[in-house]
Amino acid sequence: MTKKFIQRDRIKEQMKKEEAKLKQQKKIEARKKQSKWEQKLSSSPFTVNLVADSERLEEEHNVRLDEEYRRRKMVEHRSEGAKQDIILRALQEESDLEALRREKRAIMEEEYRLKALLDLEKTNSHAKADRMAAVRAEKMRHSTKAEYKRLQNLDAINDLRGRERDLLVMKHALEEPPTGTFGVPDERC
Repeated sequence: MTKKFIQRDRIKEQMKKEEAKLKQQKKIEARKKQSKWEQKLSSSPFTVNLVADSERLEEEHNVRLDEEYRRRKMVEHRSEGAKQDIILRALQEESDLEALRREKRAIMEEEYRLKALLDLEKTNSHAKADRMAAVRAEKMRHSTKAEYKRLQNLDAINDLRGRERDLLVMKHALEEPPTGTFGVPDERC
């Protein structure tokens, strides 16, 4: 009986070795298949982490929006600063101080009204009459502004001519020129 037990144990051991060998071969084949498929699918779009890509794109988009918002605010700030500088320079003129204040108030009220009309236009795209009113108001504001600047320039030119005339009179020690049409002195005739 011991021979049979020994023989049985040998056969068992041999079967275990064969089974282990088969398992090892299966593992090797599985690894080969895995590497083969990894190589085949290396350029597949399905292996990309779509969530990470989506998050990256969203983050880039948010950064772009933040940068654009920052740029827009900076431009608005510069524009507002330039407007304020222009208005402050104009307000320093003593003779036109009150008129400039009224002009500034009118411009600001008009700008607020135009901004409100533009905001309303964005919400109501079919409100053509409002858009036309805004365009007319903007044209009116520009023409009023241009007329005002033209009058300021004319005043400045007349003031400069008056100073030049006064300086010439002082330089050449002349009498004050007559203001009337027929008030020409006899010695000059």
